[in-house]
Amino acid sequence: MTIDTVIFDLDGTLVDSAADIAFAANAVLAGEGLAPVTSEEAARLIGDGARKSVERAFALRGGPMDGDSLDRGERAFVTAYVDPAQPVLGRLYPGVGETLARLAAAGLRLGVCTNKPQAAADRTLSALGVRERFRVLVGGDCTPFCKPDPRHLLACLEPLGSRPASAAMVGDSTNDEEAARGAGALFVGVGYGYGRPCGAAPLLERFSDIPRALGL
Repeated sequence: MTIDTVIFDLDGTLVDSAADIAFAANAVLAGEGLAPVTSEEAARLIGDGARKSVERAFALRGGPMDGDSLDRGERAFVTAYVDPAQPVLGRLYPGVGETLARLAAAGLRLGVCTNKPQAAADRTLSALGVRERFRVLVGGDCTPFCKPDPRHLLACLEPLGSRPASAAMVGDSTNDEEAARGAGALFVGVGYGYGRPCGAAPLLERFSDIPRALGL
């Protein structure tokens, strides 16, 4: 199989974003009069979008779980996350910049498929200097379908003119794995992030191992 397109998850794959998640979650918790989460706890909030992060933060601190409170918390979370006055605290994982440059130089089409809201994802990647590497970015609020639904991944491939059979999805979670499998794309799992794919394939422990995994 020849791979011509690589789609990446963001949190836990490209970016260690626990500090940004902690900042946004703590803005929500402070508004509810609840104690902040620690950096270690913030890593457990990541995945499935902003609303799920708020729900997990409330669960940790005994916050309200009704729909109105979660709606309010989700709005506050996204507002804090994209606040231009707040610097991006996350960092690229080692080797991300150099490896993306190598993949682009090899002619591969690159994109990002994330459950994070579009504005937050765009701001993060721009601040970290890699946004221009990706021809397409589809956040969790851009389509009716979010990972693990394969239609989220397909929404990334369509504007690139790419076929699932010649695409790879790189991620750290079962959401990424299920989206790839469901779409008919190759899944490449990384083991250094926040999640843990459930498949039997070996996980990459360095981002710089991706070209080798793709046969480059």
